[in-house]
Amino acid sequence: MQLQSITTLLALPAAALSFAWPPSTAEDFLQVLPDDNKIPLSPQLAITPEVAKESPKTQVVTLTRVGPQFGAFPAKPVGEETDDTPLPVVIWHGLGDSADAEGLKEIATLVEQVHPGTYTYLISATGAAGSEDRQASFFGNVTEELDFVCHALAGDKILATAPAIDAIGFSQGGQFLRGYVERCGGWAPKVRSLLTFGSQHNGIAEFQKCASSGDWMCHIANSLLKSGTVWSDFVQSRLVPAQYYRDTNDYENYLEHSNFLADINNEREEKNATYAENLAALEKFVMILFNGDRTVIPKETGWFAEVNLTSNAVTELRDRPIYKEDWIGLKKLDEKGGLDFIGLEGDHMQLVDDDLVGLFAKYFGPAGKKFVPLSLPLPELEL
Repeated sequence: MQLQSITTLLALPAAALSFAWPPSTAEDFLQVLPDDNKIPLSPQLAITPEVAKESPKTQVVTLTRVGPQFGAFPAKPVGEETDDTPLPVVIWHGLGDSADAEGLKEIATLVEQVHPGTYTYLISATGAAGSEDRQASFFGNVTEELDFVCHALAGDKILATAPAIDAIGFSQGGQFLRGYVERCGGWAPKVRSLLTFGSQHNGIAEFQKCASSGDWMCHIANSLLKSGTVWSDFVQSRLVPAQYYRDTNDYENYLEHSNFLADINNEREEKNATYAENLAALEKFVMILFNGDRTVIPKETGWFAEVNLTSNAVTELRDRPIYKEDWIGLKKLDEKGGLDFIGLEGDHMQLVDDDLVGLFAKYFGPAGKKFVPLSLPLPELEL
């Protein structure tokens, strides 16, 4: 199985395209977005259970759900020591995809086949599917979108009453789900196992390679990321990939202006201790890297590694301050056997059924499942 790689990242509404093209500047390009996307840069949200109760975003939205539509998660009968009901699984798609995509539905069906009875929830950052969800994966404020998802999951009766949930993040959906754990893990449905596939945990140094000279959407995004414009509040509140762009040659600007990644990686001087506490509470955080990934630059970001793009020198996670000083709880998680690094052959999001079945069987299932420590040797990275 392979989730289709999207070259044309989204289809803008017809109204948004009724202007002279190409725009003269990158900011002109973003100005044509619908008014709903023209939102100011907001401070990081301090979300509490009280906010969750009072916010209008607790309203349950209509999202794609796959699997048995049973009621509230069954409580364990008195005196019964085990419950073989599998935990629900939530899935957050990557750039240019949508919650109602056939590939995502196939993944959800595969989860249910491995663990019959699984309730599977496909995440949309806006509560809508189709072109609107695809557009939100490319244009939007990640902080605002993540806040919406936290409340949407908390408002789902099955997820909210389950002992915990498991989670799959494809590409950028992986770091967004990690952000969910860090920011909302204290009050929204608690995640037990988090699996991320080809995610950009340490950011990207470039946008994906453009398929052709005529792929203007890709070239506009690349020009934004390669210019000083990427650090403007305007771009940081609107262009999703810019919010996990990380340039070690311009690190001070990154720390000052990054709308998302610098915060959830706790890279600023003032650390958020709650982020580390929430992430360390996971039972399993599984980072899956594609050895032949040519889309994510650098691919080693999927394992939280730092890459010097001039020398190609790789500093692995355990040798970095984010781990040694335990900024976000990765060291504590690792010390209890909860941090797994897995390498898969193939290009970005080139998924094979047998690999997925093995991963789902190992990391998902009932609440009382005992995890066997990962014993397979890690594959060598091919630079």
